[in-house]
Amino acid sequence: MGWLVEHFAQALAVGFAAAAVVHLAGPRRLRELYARWRYPLGFREVTGALLAVAAALLAVPQTRLFGLGAAAFVMFLSATTLLHHRQYRYAAPLIALLFALIPASLAGPV
Repeated sequence: MGWLVEHFAQALAVGFAAAAVVHLAGPRRLRELYARWRYPLGFREVTGALLAVAAALLAVPQTRLFGLGAAAFVMFLSATTLLHHRQYRYAAPLIALLFALIPASLAGPV
């Protein structure tokens, strides 16, 4: 069972790394959404950096709990933003991902 939780935590790290790359690359649609929601310039990059930090911390068993904290923080704020802007279809997967962080917390330091 331990290997399953470890692989799940690694999969989360890869997912957060991919999200970080998307935020830092800044495709046009994402830039337009940040502008429409009136976030300050550079906020997308800050979000991308936080996602990258969470991914890096999640990947290492000794820092995984800190990574879970960072990931939960970013996911909570992202879900809150989407719910505030009535983007329920996009908020639901983020909320599910937020709950997916719970079993990853079981894969603490080995």
